[in-house]
Amino acid sequence: MSSMKRTVLVSTALLTAALTVAATAPAAHAAAGDTAPSCVDTYVDGYPSSIYVKVTNNCATTKKVKIDIKLGGDSPCWSLKSGAHKVWWYEGLGSYRKTVLC
Repeated sequence: MSSMKRTVLVSTALLTAALTVAATAPAAHAAAGDTAPSCVDTYVDGYPSSIYVKVTNNCATTKKVKIDIKLGGDSPCWSLKSGAHKVWWYEGLGSYRKTVLC
């Protein structure tokens, strides 16, 4: 086999191996500030001057979450075990934006 054919075969094998590793790399982990996963249930009820938010962790694992209030004070960061819930009352200007990881 000529050295040119060997070089092409080796290059092809290395490229295939590199692409296989890249394609099977794990997905990026969720970071603080990302929207909480769908297994974290959020119930929101609001009035003109107050907001009631109940967060329930229906995930299989513990999640650290907080309530993001637009133009207002966010909740503290809570560590919720599977099945646990927390309630956040916010009074004042602002509106519920989303539940985020923290």
